[in-house]
Amino acid sequence: MPMPLMIVYRVLGILLLAMAAAAVWEKYRTVRGATLLPGRILGCRKANRTNPRQGAGGYRYLVEIHAGGERLELETNDSFWFSHDSQKGKSVLVWYNPGRPVLERKSLGTEVLAAVMAAIGVALLLLQ
Repeated sequence: MPMPLMIVYRVLGILLLAMAAAAVWEKYRTVRGATLLPGRILGCRKANRTNPRQGAGGYRYLVEIHAGGERLELETNDSFWFSHDSQKGKSVLVWYNPGRPVLERKSLGTEVLAAVMAAIGVALLLLQ
């Protein structure tokens, strides 16, 4: 295999491993010290209306939860390409951490994505 292509594969493999680690770390930061609560999806709205970062896109769920005797409406950290208003009224389990501005839905999606990225990264590093 040509050396320049080998270098590209190595760099790409390292980047994929770093992205997998970052995804798992971000989920750990959100879930650590959080409480698992039932919630109800109130709607799905554009993230750029509620996200202070410029250029934020996609849609997020707005979820109603009850924590500490008080009703809260918070967004999940999801990012959908299009609105999922058909999910309105559905019950979901979410991780609520008072120190974080968003909720994390209980799912294995992040871990599965990180495992796939890590596997592809390792495969790229092992190419010869």
